[in-house]
Amino acid sequence: MRRSGIVIVLIALMVTPAVVAVAPPGMLVRAADDEVNPLPRHRTSWERQHPVPPIPLEQFTQRTPPTGAVYCPPEYAPNEGMLIRWGAYNSVLTELTVTVTTLDPDAMVYIVATVAQGDSAAVTLDGAGADMSQVEFITYTSDSVWMRDYGPRFIFEDGARAIVNHTYNRSFRAYDNAFPGILGTLWGETVYDIPLVHGGGNFHLFANGDAFMSSLVLGENPSLSEQDVKDLYQDYQNLDLTIYPGFPTGFDSTQHIDMWMMPLGDDSVVIGEYDVGTGQPYTISENAVTDLSGRGYTIHRTPGWNDGGTHYTYTNAVILNDLLLIPAFGAPYLTEDAAAQAVFEGALPGHTVVPVDCSDIIHAAGAIHCVVMHVPAYANPFPSVTVLTPDGGESWASGQAVDITWQATDDVGVTGIDLYCSTNGGSSYPHLIATGEVNDGAYAWTAPSMWTDRYRIKVVAHDADLNMGEDESDADFTVGRAPVLAHAFTLDVDPGWTVEGDWEHGVPTGGGTHNYDPQSGYTGANVYGYNLEGDYPRNMSETEYLTSIPLDCQGLSAVELRFWRWLGVESSEPEFDHATVEVSTDGQAWQPTWEAAGADIGDTEWTQMVLDISSVVDDHATVYLRWGMGPTDGSVTFPGWNVDDIEIWGASPCDLSGDGLVDPADHAFFERCHAGPGVGVPNLLDYDCAACDLSGDGDVDLADFAVLQSCSAPAP
Repeated sequence: MRRSGIVIVLIALMVTPAVVAVAPPGMLVRAADDEVNPLPRHRTSWERQHPVPPIPLEQFTQRTPPTGAVYCPPEYAPNEGMLIRWGAYNSVLTELTVTVTTLDPDAMVYIVATVAQGDSAAVTLDGAGADMSQVEFITYTSDSVWMRDYGPRFIFEDGARAIVNHTYNRSFRAYDNAFPGILGTLWGETVYDIPLVHGGGNFHLFANGDAFMSSLVLGENPSLSEQDVKDLYQDYQNLDLTIYPGFPTGFDSTQHIDMWMMPLGDDSVVIGEYDVGTGQPYTISENAVTDLSGRGYTIHRTPGWNDGGTHYTYTNAVILNDLLLIPAFGAPYLTEDAAAQAVFEGALPGHTVVPVDCSDIIHAAGAIHCVVMHVPAYANPFPSVTVLTPDGGESWASGQAVDITWQATDDVGVTGIDLYCSTNGGSSYPHLIATGEVNDGAYAWTAPSMWTDRYRIKVVAHDADLNMGEDESDADFTVGRAPVLAHAFTLDVDPGWTVEGDWEHGVPTGGGTHNYDPQSGYTGANVYGYNLEGDYPRNMSETEYLTSIPLDCQGLSAVELRFWRWLGVESSEPEFDHATVEVSTDGQAWQPTWEAAGADIGDTEWTQMVLDISSVVDDHATVYLRWGMGPTDGSVTFPGWNVDDIEIWGASPCDLSGDGLVDPADHAFFERCHAGPGVGVPNLLDYDCAACDLSGDGDVDLADFAVLQSCSAPAP
């Protein structure tokens, strides 16, 4: 039933027993719990002494909610199945699993368990009559059974299922708190972390976007106002939240709204009915009845009461497709059980109502809704696809290794992915990149040789039912020429550059303090360095420079300076020591390109630097480079600059093939385009004949060939 991602599961047994009738509450063989003292739904005494710290307000302001269209399904909408956690109250979990797998032929029960728990659960469930073909184990170690409170809240974003993950209000149950993120990874679904402390049982919603919580959420998030909380639910789940007062903790220790309210349909809701003598529970529930009636909801009432410190409720129930599983408490509450069942049967005549024995679990401040998280079914049978990258604005070089990434999900599983390319802003997609790819979310692509800023990618997903879904980049991206090596200085021999002060060409000696100079170049023995014997001096009042000879960058674009450095310099802040790189097009006016800033730099190995100098030197016939050392203060000193293998790279118009070289391949490219349409161009992505107009006269002719001949391959 999983549609995407890699799910690591343990299927302990795979058997298909005959369907059996569901036994009345308490009649099934009682399953032994794995945990002798399971954690209750309410806080333990230790947790009361260690409350969850408030989420910092800055996390609230820096939230990143979904950007697509969001739909948050109600529990009464179609469901793929439900999540439960095995280990505590296993008798309840057994009843739930048997009921769902024998009365709903399509619903899955996903059981979170350790390996040992999974083995035990499979034996127990098989023996109780569950259809094990509808059971899937997720191997994970968690803290408690209360899946509703810490489990994933599912949404649909642009049709794709995703998860909204809150901070569990029992965050000391760390494995529970981490589970939604783990599940998102296993199931390949996007996880959005909402900056909110919360317990999932304190939440209900309707398909129209009405949602309800108790004021517990405000106490759990003291840094947020009521409007802040409402805004979060609008941003993350597209819901209009109403916050009712919470029941007093002396009556209900959880203060969760699912203990007295439950949506049954688009315009139908059940509200617990409390004696007037209960005080606040009576007032709060009756005010809710008035509010919801005024909104047009049909109200149904089931009994609710507190006996000996335990809050008994029937609204803590589970609706799953055409099943309705409700709590039952047995003697001495048989009358109340019967009354509640009659209310539910009258409210949902098309559902099968099944009582589940909750006589034990209710004393832990929860019932069956608390241990179940719904997994909603996809409403759209077509695959949902989102292009992640490139999604617009990227700039890649021809021949660059890049990744096309996407997310694709489907109700029956994505069986294949096709990738297409557009060079006209998405008007058409004539260029097939790949077909029948596995839906692993990424494809390694080599950016093509055509240079344009109007590229887009389309991803098409296919499913097992022969349905298709697609998405394309939201905006254009660019593929430009790959840079060519225009100038290279290995420094094996002195290129004759200008040196000032202690700058020199030669072999470094490994001297210095704080860090040491190298003992050779990055390649070869020689470097340009400042004081090859050791440190730069204190109290330098002026900067001393290494300055290059003039370099020709005419015709080059996107020019970069690349070199290898071994540098030691004290921090320049506030006014200590300085090391700089500058460029100029006339040798007089210099533009700063890089300066050592922040903490001290103490290189212990050669490190390549790549500096974008395009804004200054693109298409200039004369370019100068210089490295500066100083001024320095009167305190500590370092070994200063060592530089090697200095290179200038830029995109050349003569690199017609876009491979980063000016070579015979470019002549072959030109000849094919010059021959004209009669010869034919195999693939527009491989041949952009407009690029062959090197003279700029609008034609591809001999004038362009002359320009191509004048371009020489870069020096090795």
